[in-house]
Amino acid sequence: MTVQRPRAALFATSAIVFATSASAQTAPATDSSATLGEIVVTAQKRTSTVQDTPISITAVSGADLQDRGITDISTLAASVPSVSLKSNGPGQTEIEMRGMTSSGGNSATVGFYLDDIPMTAPAGAQNGKVVIDPTLYDLNRVEVLRGPQGTLYGSGSMGGTVKLITNQPNLTESQGSVESILSGTDGGGFNHNDNFMVNIPIVNDQLALRIVGSEAYTSGWIDRIVANPFPLPTNGGATRGNVEAAPVVAQYKNSNAEHLYGARATLLWKPTDELTITPSVFYQKITQDGPSAFDSNPGTQAHYQPFDISEPYSDKVTVYSLTVNYKFQSFDVTSITSQWNRTSIQSQDGSENFNNPISGVEINAPGTISFYLPGGTGPVQGTETDPSKQFSQEIRAASTGDGRFNWVGGLFYSDFKSSFDLYTAVQNPSAYVDLGTFGPATTAAIWNLTNPTTISQYAAFGEGTYAITDHLKATVGLRWYSYDYSFYDHFAGWGSPQGGATPSVDDITQSNSGVNPKFNLAYEFNKDFMIYATAAKGFRPGGGNQPLPIGGPLWAPGGVPLSVNPFKYAGGLWPKSYEPDTLWSYEFGEKARFFDRRVTVNASVYYEKWSNVQVLELPNDYLLSDNGGTAKITGGELEIRAALGAGFQLGISGGYTQATLTPGIHYTIKPYDKLPDVPTHTADFNLTYEHALNQQYQFTARVDNTYVASRLDLTFPPGFGTGELTSLPSYDLTNIRAGIHSGAGWGASLFANNVFNKQAYLENMTELTLTNASFNRVITNQPLTVGVDLTYTF
Repeated sequence: MTVQRPRAALFATSAIVFATSASAQTAPATDSSATLGEIVVTAQKRTSTVQDTPISITAVSGADLQDRGITDISTLAASVPSVSLKSNGPGQTEIEMRGMTSSGGNSATVGFYLDDIPMTAPAGAQNGKVVIDPTLYDLNRVEVLRGPQGTLYGSGSMGGTVKLITNQPNLTESQGSVESILSGTDGGGFNHNDNFMVNIPIVNDQLALRIVGSEAYTSGWIDRIVANPFPLPTNGGATRGNVEAAPVVAQYKNSNAEHLYGARATLLWKPTDELTITPSVFYQKITQDGPSAFDSNPGTQAHYQPFDISEPYSDKVTVYSLTVNYKFQSFDVTSITSQWNRTSIQSQDGSENFNNPISGVEINAPGTISFYLPGGTGPVQGTETDPSKQFSQEIRAASTGDGRFNWVGGLFYSDFKSSFDLYTAVQNPSAYVDLGTFGPATTAAIWNLTNPTTISQYAAFGEGTYAITDHLKATVGLRWYSYDYSFYDHFAGWGSPQGGATPSVDDITQSNSGVNPKFNLAYEFNKDFMIYATAAKGFRPGGGNQPLPIGGPLWAPGGVPLSVNPFKYAGGLWPKSYEPDTLWSYEFGEKARFFDRRVTVNASVYYEKWSNVQVLELPNDYLLSDNGGTAKITGGELEIRAALGAGFQLGISGGYTQATLTPGIHYTIKPYDKLPDVPTHTADFNLTYEHALNQQYQFTARVDNTYVASRLDLTFPPGFGTGELTSLPSYDLTNIRAGIHSGAGWGASLFANNVFNKQAYLENMTELTLTNASFNRVITNQPLTVGVDLTYTF
């Protein structure tokens, strides 16, 4: 089937007509670019500002998110210094900071919070430690804390922490807002993103309800093409056949189209001046018809396959929370209770992969590849289901006032459960022949893996800051932690360690405890210049491995069966479990404002020693992790903001990261001294302009450019027992935006994202079945997208 591609220019024309017809009311306009505002943050679980907080932090207000047209966390994170991303698409983004890749292990290296709720990533998902992808509409701010946050935020925050802070209900004013973003994508179709917010004071000064809703559709831009007869690979399987010349039997345009539904409701009850009670619920579901990935060979915006197998993805999350705060005379006590449930499901076609001799499977006879011929295996499809949930409880107390000594302390408990399940089926199992050990297959399940995981964590934490003099402050923090971990493995199917239909069953438990200290000295020369030094420790839990196949569908290059499988647990070669890893970070930074606070310059340099690093040993989709040695990471960040006058503001930021690894005895990934997914440089440039057209209208314009240097990424191994990191090319993306806003609440902005229509290689996609020797599937960005952003507040 073929769908005509609408062009972006058509929607640009429509956007211009709509923007110029937007009505407006009277209200005085101001030139806010004359000064640089402050953003209030709660990074240290006490109220402060970015410039007064002696850590490396980037904060973006909700208004700035709106002005920049940022609607997802991936776009925002890419513009923050020293932040890198691995993304398989919406709801499938893994955030990393300061070179701390989380490709190995079962826990992330960066914490992710929705308000005060820790949103732990799935423990076994093959697409990584992916965070939820909530709509950013009606957020108060986003805080990105770089460096270990183990004292206040616990495990999984070794590299840093990302916090999304929502707007709370207003007890005195009825409020509302609506937004509609209409656009078209080059090579795709029509997109829309619609949001609303309503705030209702139910009992004045005592009870209010705030509701936020979102619905969005992105048309997609990847074609899924089914060809028959499908060309065979050449060069022993290392070179893909000419798929562009193969007869097309079906073609699906925009096969990666995405749909999002979301809602958030928050009730604020203030029965007394001291007590506030805030229950909240958040729900969101994302569905995508297929991955945003193209085949590196031939490199067009398309995926070719021998069978008509769709590859849908869905991600559904529900979050419940109850926050209770009581204000005493000199301190506040806060209780945060939360429960969330999340389920992600994805399917992939593995037919071509399974029938490539270098990838590891031959059928019918050595050297014969006949998956689409009569008597062949037929389609091979993998489906992964990742349900996870977590209950957490934190109770803390924090001092108030401006005394010499300020403190925060509390208790934390969480119970996390995740159950990775992978089922890979073949339509005609009798055609499948394993020449190494077991003979013809007798079951349709090549793999059937189920890995329930439970992590219970307990912690007591405290942090205190004492003003030694009017200029010098010292902060000491400590977190005691303990965790209990259990991992159950049920591995059945023809590729299981026992072979045939005999399942392999394993049960692994682990417990650990320790302390994470933090030391910080900050010297404030005056209110506009501060320097600080920090030493801090972070950690993340250990875990267990599923056993690898002993025989089954594993082959050496050229289709020669392996007489001895080097992946098996022979003589304890591969451990069944791996230990926690830890990090010590040493940082020196400054925060300065110049020229009557028209220029802000924040900079930091750091050195980190990462011990017992949890690394992914083999890129063959078997999720084998081990403690792979010690990493040393050096780097720095720089953020400059300047009010240039005449309505112009300039923002420049960048990060440098150099990460080297001294590998452990089992580490097999080449080059041995490098960590994957770590760009050496990231940078962001933006220039904004504001001008009051009259007393009613304000004109704004903005240009953004984000640069990410090349990264090393896991790809197909050239030989079994070894893997290789290959380089993804650097990229930079440019967005422009201009609009008119009125003081009465109307606004209309035209935008063009990815102005130069660049195709960025974001990540080699994780394959659910087997990687392919002749090409990679590459996750890519959205092409040139032009549209209009319409807003109204009341």
